[in-house]
Amino acid sequence: MNTFTIRDIENLSGIKAHTLRVWEQRYGIITPKRKESNHRLYDAEDLKQILRISYLYHQGYKISRIADMTRDQIMQFTLDSKRQNNHEVIINQLMEASIDLDEDLFREVFDYMQNKLDLEKSMLTVIYPFLKKVGLLWMTGNVLPAQEHFSSNLIRNKIYQAIEQLPLPSGNVKSKVILMCPPGEYHEIPLLFIHYLLKKNGNVVINFGSNTSSDLVKAYLEKNEANQIFIHLITNFTYQRPEVYVESLLADFPKQEIIASGPIFRDVVLESPRVKFLRSLEEMLAYTSS
Repeated sequence: MNTFTIRDIENLSGIKAHTLRVWEQRYGIITPKRKESNHRLYDAEDLKQILRISYLYHQGYKISRIADMTRDQIMQFTLDSKRQNNHEVIINQLMEASIDLDEDLFREVFDYMQNKLDLEKSMLTVIYPFLKKVGLLWMTGNVLPAQEHFSSNLIRNKIYQAIEQLPLPSGNVKSKVILMCPPGEYHEIPLLFIHYLLKKNGNVVINFGSNTSSDLVKAYLEKNEANQIFIHLITNFTYQRPEVYVESLLADFPKQEIIASGPIFRDVVLESPRVKFLRSLEEMLAYTSS
């Protein structure tokens, strides 16, 4: 069973721990369990309820009014907000589906979102914020690996489908780009999103995926050509400083431009006309649309 501290709830809901305690004492909106140390402990149902309450509160509902609602009424109000295409509600429902490993609900919410938004807007306004919340739960030990893999795999499959539905580039191809995550890097969703954006904008994309060694790319380039090699790195398991790793790629691939994105490269400085660092989501979007 998943359990959460009051600090976890604060980080996920945006409601300060002190405010949660006041609401609990004054309005009885939630009754957490207690550790032997008397510290509050919340379960998955508590988290889901507080996320719904947090949404209504941030939409301007007074806590006294929310406290008078039944759980069913609170649920109905948030569902009505989903029909208005509210991103926060959609994120919270994806959270609920992931915590409960409810594939039917996850697919229903995701499909609803895609019907209202295209994949690009879905990723920027819903999926990235959702993954950030899941990552926070995973880091604090409150989401099992199965739950993280559950949601990640469903999202990956949706992006794969969107990529397949795009037409192949025709006429003058802008560029031919090899995508890869270095050895030890398994966070593939950002790379798949980049694949989608590049293909959508008329580029030929060769996606080697996660945990890829330079030798595999070298073998491909012995018989094929490419203009750029795009790497994305979140967790540095290359056991090198990021700039040293990029320098090794410049040496291995003297004919290609190296494009590097991901948090690891945010502060890296390397003077080379063949290297481009994308240090923000805005820079990544500008690169894929150029």
